[in-house]
Amino acid sequence: MSAVTEDGSGLHVRQTPRKRAPAEIKDFTMMVRVPGDPAAVRVFTDAERADADTYAADTGGTVVPLPLPTSAKATHTGGFNENAG
Repeated sequence: MSAVTEDGSGLHVRQTPRKRAPAEIKDFTMMVRVPGDPAAVRVFTDAERADADTYAADTGGTVVPLPLPTSAKATHTGGFNENAG
């Protein structure tokens, strides 16, 4: 049995993994973005469309098709210097 301690840092939430059929990254065709909560993003396959719609409705999120379009903002923005060495 494990002990639970309070460190005063606030609420901690543990999400259990969803049960789903095995999938590869290429199988994900949509994601749900939840405004103001980037950690709440979830991805779904075509077969999970109803689940995506339900999750979006429950969280106030938006279903976004994948892959995302590339844009100047989505490309490399720093943090790696290929000339360093």
